[in-house]
Amino acid sequence: MSREDKLTNFIIAGGLFNFLILLYYIFNTSYPCPLFWIHARKTKIIMKELLRRLDRKDIRLSIPLKGKYPEGVVDWVNYKEERTIRELLVVGNVGLRTGVKVGNCYFCVLDLDGKGWTRILSSQRVSYIRTVKGIHIYLLIKEKETPRNRILYYRGERVGDFLNKGKQIVGVGSIHKEGIVYRLVKRGKWFWKLKSVEELKGKLEKWGIIFK
Repeated sequence: MSREDKLTNFIIAGGLFNFLILLYYIFNTSYPCPLFWIHARKTKIIMKELLRRLDRKDIRLSIPLKGKYPEGVVDWVNYKEERTIRELLVVGNVGLRTGVKVGNCYFCVLDLDGKGWTRILSSQRVSYIRTVKGIHIYLLIKEKETPRNRILYYRGERVGDFLNKGKQIVGVGSIHKEGIVYRLVKRGKWFWKLKSVEELKGKLEKWGIIFK
């Protein structure tokens, strides 16, 4: 093989390598998992689980695009939203009301910022929704009565909230006013299921997070 042929092959190989790196970058930034097609399939399955459990009139809410709170509804806690989650996401954002009975459990949410969520995710493998300042973890907790709303602290600093009756969060698929999408990060089952609030409290305390 001549010197010119070797040089040509080297240039072609280098171009192919750069092209593959570009493809990897595109798909890796679009999906948390490098095996993007597997992640997309799993995410689709989990989204079906979300719709099956939470796409209800007494849970879903309409929120303006890039907004965080319901508008035009006086008593949104008891309001019955007729449109589905998919329909709401077409025209704006979707809110999810917490403290609602789902089967024999209550749908609750851990709304965590900074130090709070890094402590939990370093010890507990659970899927979560990435927000602008932190994460949302969707919970299903078995209790006889609706759990109380609580504030979460780590070393005396407020790091989040345990949300229940009378609260709502911006749901997955919505868009923050800064243009950031509330997206799913797959690390386990969609819901973190617990036998009681006391079980959750005990787990959080092991990680230094205190209920108040």
